Amino acid sequence: MSPAHVLEPTYASIKQKLLDGAWPPGSRLESGRIADLVGVSMTPVRDSLNRLVGERLVDLQPGFGFHVPRLCTFDLRELLELNLVLVRPAMKRMEHAEPTEIPSRSADLALRSRAVFSYIAAAARNEALTDAIESLNDRLHPFRRIEAEVLCDAKQEVADLEAMLINSPSRQTAVAMRRYHQRRISAAPRLVAMLQQVHPTRS
Repeated sequence: MSPAHVLEPTYASIKQKLLDGAWPPGSRLESGRIADLVGVSMTPVRDSLNRLVGERLVDLQPGFGFHVPRLCTFDLRELLELNLVLVRPAMKRMEHAEPTEIPSRSADLALRSRAVFSYIAAAARNEALTDAIESLNDRLHPFRRIEAEVLCDAKQEVADLEAMLINSPSRQTAVAMRRYHQRRISAAPRLVAMLQQVHPTRS
């Protein structure tokens, strides 16, 4: 195992590149090339990739090495359905919490969406629930980066959710949250196709 002072920044750098879409879905992640890119030896790169396999941000195929996950429509729908299942109890817990500002109001839709769900997770004050929602934040990030290309009002929809959450969650907020997820579940085929257009898959 690599020492923490080398492993942690290597892991963080590779993870951020994955979230930013540096490598196309399905592409092979070669330890040597990544080591050169990050400026470290291959050992912390391999350790980081194995850690990211555990987080399901990287696939490990025996005999074929590490790859960027290539999610299909079914996979995306499952992630969105799970996110909604987890967010519902978190929002229930928020009803008894003091409203606070959502930390990030980034112009970037993916970062802004992440901030909304991180806010909900943190307000729930349940570590296991928070970890699960943050994991989904990571896995849904590639699709959130391109969803405005498919859903023209996606930015306004997230802004409306922010306002509802800050002004105290209510039945109306729960309805809006369900609609948010249902729209993306319906749009899953187009989101998957759009991501592949942005990054044509390759082996």
